Amino acid sequence: MRDASDIEKAERLGRSRSRVFFMMAAIFLVQQSVYFSSPSARDNSQFRIGAWLILSVLMLMLIGTGGYLLKGWRVLDLLNDEASRHNRLRSQAVGFWSAMIAALAVYVAALFYSIDLELALHIIVTAGILMALVSFAALERRAHSIG
Repeated sequence: MRDASDIEKAERLGRSRSRVFFMMAAIFLVQQSVYFSSPSARDNSQFRIGAWLILSVLMLMLIGTGGYLLKGWRVLDLLNDEASRHNRLRSQAVGFWSAMIAALAVYVAALFYSIDLELALHIIVTAGILMALVSFAALERRAHSIG
């Protein structure tokens, strides 16, 4: 049974979710821009690789669930209504196609320049995750401003 506090909590979280996703996309972009702009940041440090992997997995979990895993399943069920699930699926498709376009761009660039595997993977994963986060945030913002 859904009680009023769960419904209120889901409404409040639904309105703030687009801001959270935009903020997470900005954090992910800043972290990746440091990696791409500084050759010293690209050294084979286990800490940097681990931090990137953890942040990437967390971002994928956000995209996969719609966020707020720690708020309880009743609230999450209310938060992920049909429109939100549709928005999440659309943003996952945007992320997939962004990753595929980035992979093709890296492939073409590798025909002319030497690109190491780690850099190529960072470009592809960053493009996919970042575009999925931004797409979901924009779709959710539009849904809450309309509805």
